[in-house]
Amino acid sequence: MKNKVIKFPISRSNCHKNKMGNGYVPCMVSDRWIQFPKKSAGHFEGGEFIEISIMTHSYTKDEPRKLCDMIVTREDLLRAINAITEPDKETSD
Repeated sequence: MKNKVIKFPISRSNCHKNKMGNGYVPCMVSDRWIQFPKKSAGHFEGGEFIEISIMTHSYTKDEPRKLCDMIVTREDLLRAINAITEPDKETSD
């Protein structure tokens, strides 16, 4: 039997997303990303709290480094995302 190397038809970007997990959201123009936790902090008076880590790669070592954390609500995230309009769907008044 011949040893053949078969490459998977996925991009380098998709490979990195698979490695980092579902909570990983990369920046398209820098070496930073948002890392969401696997579980939220729970429901409180203001909604469902989620701790988001803003991450980058360390320049001295090739490992993740946390820049800061943000605690936001799921409801605020969804409200903000849903308020973004796509450029091709904008209508002129």
